[in-house]
Amino acid sequence: MTNAEPTVSQPLYRVLAEALREAVVAGEYPPGGQLPTEAELAKRFGMSRGTVVKAIDTLVAEGIVIKRQGAGSFVALPALHRRSSRLMSFTETVQAQGHIASQKVLSYARADTDAARAYGVHEPSMLLVRLRLVDGVAATIHRSFIPERVLEQLSAEKLGQLLKGEASLYAAFEDAGIAIGRGSEHVSARLATTEEAETLGVPLPAALMVVIRQSYDPRGRLIEAAEAVYHADYYTYDLELVRGTAHEVPHRLHVALDNTKQNNQQEN
Repeated sequence: MTNAEPTVSQPLYRVLAEALREAVVAGEYPPGGQLPTEAELAKRFGMSRGTVVKAIDTLVAEGIVIKRQGAGSFVALPALHRRSSRLMSFTETVQAQGHIASQKVLSYARADTDAARAYGVHEPSMLLVRLRLVDGVAATIHRSFIPERVLEQLSAEKLGQLLKGEASLYAAFEDAGIAIGRGSEHVSARLATTEEAETLGVPLPAALMVVIRQSYDPRGRLIEAAEAVYHADYYTYDLELVRGTAHEVPHRLHVALDNTKQNNQQEN
């Protein structure tokens, strides 16, 4: 990053903000990467710390940088926008927003019965745990409970690709002729565990968005129950709300009066 050169027309904090913005675009500070400390930037550019803080706050307002208390300033990851009306896989969601999705399988084993039941799976199942990445940056951990009867329908080749991180789970289902009819989701928030923070590469304490989803086939049979934990800075859930009435209200109401006034009915 080159030294910022102030002009007569620009305040110093805007000059520094532009220099940092250009460095981010050039890849000097990749998504998820940490910026130099405020003290380091102040020394490098010969500016007051207050000016540096104002420059960084400008980038925070633009969604380019995020601040983590006690940890510093970081380049923001692409925010994933989830829309409640569409049932899409993680891969489809990321690709639809112009980014590259990838994954790494962390574990694959028989699911604990009690753990599976907590997510609504009441039959023998396997637990697939994956780290999902956006443009190569860790974004979420997915824990998928998949009934064994569902996995038995996958070919050995497709299952092998899935366990190597080379195939999307929904794509594997569809290739096996397993249709996904509907899903239900529950969204909440909590603090990350030590293991989750290490896997996602975030300092503790870190807030996580937690999405629990059950996916069903057209006959209503469970296909997958999953818990996905996202760093809260990089996850947005979009809802479209419509205000209306349950029943149509007549636009005219005639009030029946007593016999002496019936000829003078008024319309409300």
